[in-house]
Amino acid sequence: MIEVWQNAQKCFFVSQQNLNLTEEQFGFRFSHAEVIWNPIKFKREISPLPTAEHLYKFACIGRFFILDKGQDILLRILADQSWKDRPIEVSFIGGGPDQKALQDLAEMLDVKNVKFAAHINDVENLWTSYHALILPSRSEGLPLVTLEAMAVGRPVIVSTAGGHAEIIQHGVNGFIADATVKDFAKAMEDAWENRNSWELIGKNANAFVKEKVPALPERIFSDLIIKIIS
Repeated sequence: MIEVWQNAQKCFFVSQQNLNLTEEQFGFRFSHAEVIWNPIKFKREISPLPTAEHLYKFACIGRFFILDKGQDILLRILADQSWKDRPIEVSFIGGGPDQKALQDLAEMLDVKNVKFAAHINDVENLWTSYHALILPSRSEGLPLVTLEAMAVGRPVIVSTAGGHAEIIQHGVNGFIADATVKDFAKAMEDAWENRNSWELIGKNANAFVKEKVPALPERIFSDLIIKIIS
C-alpha cells in the first residue's frame, strides 16, 4: 500500500483531516496530494424552516453502521429524561447492518421520540420537513449530507470526525463536538438553547457553502485528472 501511495501521480482526499490521518497511518508526508470538494447535487437556496409550534424534527442521515456513524451515541443522549421531555423527534434515515441493533437499543433505553426510515433519494425535498441535521459520526470523510443541509439553510449538529472542523464554526454556522456522549450532548444542548437562532445559523451555513464550495467541483476534479494523464 505504501508503494501505491508513493508511486501514484496524484492522491486526492475530500478533507484535510483525511489527508493528515492517512499520512499518520503510513508514516510519511504526501508531497503529491490535494484536497477536493464533493459536488452538491441541488441548488444552494435556503428552504424555509418548517413551523415548530409543537415539534422540532432532526434528521440523522447515514448508513446504519454504529462503528462509523455513531448513532448509539445519539440514542444514549436521547435516553436522558431532559430530551425525553422535549418536543423533539429524531429520524434515523438510511439502511445497513445495524438497524435492528439500533432499534433494540432505542427500545432498551426507552427512547420513544425516534423513527427509522429507509434511504431517501430526494434529499432536497426531505429538508422541507426537518429543522436540523444531527450527525454523531466516529469516522467520516466530509459528509455530503452536511454540505447539503448547510446549502439549504439548515443548522447542523455534527462531530469532529472527518473534515467537519474545517467547515463548522460552533454557534455560528452550526454546532460541533467530539464523538463522545458527554461532548456531543453539550453541543446538542447548545443547539437547543439557541433554537431561536436556527434561521440565522442556517443563513450563515448557506453563505459558507456559497462562498467556499465551488459551483462545479466535479469539473475541477476532472480537469485535474485530464492534466495528469495528458
